[in-house]
Amino acid sequence: MLDRIIAAKWALEPTYHNRLALIAQRRLEHGLSPFDIIKAEDRKQPYIVETSDEDGPKPKAGTGYERLGRSAQKSGQVVVLPMIGAISRYGDLCSWGAEDYAGWIMEFNQDSNASAMVLEMNGPGGEVDGIEMLGEVIRQSEKPIVAYVAGWAASAHYWLASQCREIVMESETTSSVGSIGVLAMHVDYSAFYEKEGVKVKIIRSEGSENKALFNSVEPLTPELEAEVRAELTVIRGTFISNVLAGRPKITDKADTPGGVFSGKMFNGKQALKNGLADRIGYLGDAIYRADLLARKQAA
Repeated sequence: MLDRIIAAKWALEPTYHNRLALIAQRRLEHGLSPFDIIKAEDRKQPYIVETSDEDGPKPKAGTGYERLGRSAQKSGQVVVLPMIGAISRYGDLCSWGAEDYAGWIMEFNQDSNASAMVLEMNGPGGEVDGIEMLGEVIRQSEKPIVAYVAGWAASAHYWLASQCREIVMESETTSSVGSIGVLAMHVDYSAFYEKEGVKVKIIRSEGSENKALFNSVEPLTPELEAEVRAELTVIRGTFISNVLAGRPKITDKADTPGGVFSGKMFNGKQALKNGLADRIGYLGDAIYRADLLARKQAA
């Protein structure tokens, strides 16, 4: 688990990532598990998938979808799906995971009582693994999905928001979106272990000289750093292409210094100006917009 926070590839607002890694590091230094607050019963539980020869696989209600909030509107029920906190694939960072969200959106599309959905967002992003998949599920939704940004939708959260039909931000000044970029953090514990009298030696088999080079007990070589940066650059390219596909009004170039794709955050007023969002409003406004899109689609 610790290696995922420190070494995994993240589409995450960097200050949040740094704080999370520091907490994990300090708990480790005191002989504590960084994740002992996560209980076994909180982990993802087995669930049932119904299959049909005619329509393909259908998620069965009961995996949590029925507990989601709903708002009765003219076109039917608008489902409100909270996306709060950092997102990992399986939801083991004190929030739901990409797999959970994807399953609920699929159930929503099969729910005859639901006409539209609002993603209530307030989070720093998350782990790259699973985000592209979830973004595609949102993009391919037959029913309209609107993103509502209460506080912030940074990095992976914005990746997902960009795949919605519309983006509504709560405030021109206190809500923000952006941080479009990818990062990985390498923490070298070798000096700490040496100070504590712990000697760590990794023995690799013949022919496995490239095995697990990105670890916390060996210094990062310039060659490996360049290789990791190249991998992150490829992921960033996918991130940008997905955002542009969902938000074609963005005219900024990917290499513009200080621009939309530089990793900066933008408040509501700036986001509207740069094509990152569509309007300012509250949750009720987002629900209204989702309902309106559903009625137009049904007309």
